[in-house]
Amino acid sequence: MTARPPRHRNLAAPARFAARWRELAACRGVGLNLFFPERGESAGPARRVCATCPVRQPCMDYAISNRITHGIWGGLTERERRALRSGWVRASRRERDRAILAAEAAGYTAAAIGRSFGLSRTSVTRIVRTENDTGRPG
Repeated sequence: MTARPPRHRNLAAPARFAARWRELAACRGVGLNLFFPERGESAGPARRVCATCPVRQPCMDYAISNRITHGIWGGLTERERRALRSGWVRASRRERDRAILAAEAAGYTAAAIGRSFGLSRTSVTRIVRTENDTGRPG
């Protein structure tokens, strides 16, 4: 008896788009030096390419999420991304903390919540305790 080949599910539309944003980028095929200007050189030419790009946001999100410190990504320099990242991280943590508090209110244990969020039980307890002490998440 021969086994059937494994069935692979297609990625949902958002996941397919997320996985192939680079293929859709306006910078595809453009020289990399344009996006990595030397000190004192203008970022203007790279910004002009980025301004017409249909995947500018996923590009910027990728650079911020992966802490890329060089080059122009999503039309932003490293300094501009760093400023955005601090606000992005705070918003992301607030959202995570609200979800943790909802799970705790629903009766899940700190260990189960920690496994779901990739946190230690101690971190989950700290987040819950901070909410109980201050009335605010995190």
